[in-house]
Amino acid sequence: MSSFFTLLLWAWLMASSFIISSHMVAYASPIATSALRFLLAMLMMLPALWFSWQRAKLNKTEQFRALFASRQRLFHYVVISGALVGFFIGLFVALQSTTPLNTSVLYTLVPLIGVMITRVWLKEIAPLWRVVGFVLGSIGAMTVLFSTQGSSTQDFPIQGNDGFQWHSGDYIFVGACFLLALHVVSVQKWGRSLGALSGAFMIMLFGSLWLLPIALIWGELDQVQWMAQGFWLNILYLTVFTTLFTFVLQQRLVVTMGASRLLAISYTIPVWVALFTALTQSRLLSLVDWPFVAGIVLLGVALFLIDGNLHKVKIADGSNSTAK
Repeated sequence: MSSFFTLLLWAWLMASSFIISSHMVAYASPIATSALRFLLAMLMMLPALWFSWQRAKLNKTEQFRALFASRQRLFHYVVISGALVGFFIGLFVALQSTTPLNTSVLYTLVPLIGVMITRVWLKEIAPLWRVVGFVLGSIGAMTVLFSTQGSSTQDFPIQGNDGFQWHSGDYIFVGACFLLALHVVSVQKWGRSLGALSGAFMIMLFGSLWLLPIALIWGELDQVQWMAQGFWLNILYLTVFTTLFTFVLQQRLVVTMGASRLLAISYTIPVWVALFTALTQSRLLSLVDWPFVAGIVLLGVALFLIDGNLHKVKIADGSNSTAK
C-alpha cells in the first residue's frame, strides 16, 4: 500500500508541475525555466548526497569519485538525461506549431510507447490483459482531457482549443514522447547501479550540462524577470517539489517496481490537473458530467488490469517481475 501512495505522490507532484509551469511563462521562457530548475536542483542535491554518505559513515570524496569512475555508467546517464532533455525541447518546439490540447492527448501514448520499447529492448513480453489495460488507460486519459477542454480558466493547460486536429508540431511531439518513454525504461535498465539520491543527482547533473548551452543560445535569458517575486516562488517550487522530489521518487519507483507501473500511474495526471484547477476556482461541480466520470472509470479499470497482472506475474516468478 505504501508503494501505491508513493506512486500517487509522484503523479500529484507531476500534475502540479503543469500548473506551476503555466505560471512561469510570464517570467521566463520554457527553456530558461528548465535549465534553471535542473541547475538549482543539482546544486541542492549535492549537500543532501553529502549528508547521506556521512550518515552511512562512507568516505565522501571516494563516493563522489566513484560516481564518475565508470565510463559505461557515464554514457548511460548521458543517454538517460539526454532523452529527458530531448522530451522537454521537443515539447517546446512542438508547441510552436500545435496546440496544448494536442500535446496533452499525445502524452497519453507515452505508456504504450514504453511497453513497446520494453518489449523490443528489455525483451519483456506484456500479456494481453496488460496491453488491454494500457490501451484503456490511454482512452480514459483522452476522455478526461476532452471532457475538460471547454474550461475558460487561464490556468488550465488545454483551454482555448476547438478540438483535436493534426498539426505539423504533432510529429515532433510524438518523437518527444518516444524520448520520454525511453528515459523511463532506460532508468529501469541502467539505474540499478546507483541509489535513488545518487541516480537523481547524475540525471540532474547531465541534464544541466545538456540544457545550459541550449539555454544560452535559445533561452532568451535577457528577458527573464529575475527580480520578480513570482519568478522565484514558482522556480523554487518547480525545483524542490517537481524536480528534486520527483526525480528521487522516480529513480526509486522505476528500480523497485518497474517502468510499467510508473508509466501506468501517469495516466492519472490529467485527472489531478483537472481536479486541482477546479478546486482552486471553486467549480468542482463543473466536472460532474458523464465524459469525465467515464474517463475516470476507464482509468480505474486500466490500472486494475495493469497492476493486477504485474502482481500475478510477481507471484508466479517468486520475485519482482520488473527486475531484469
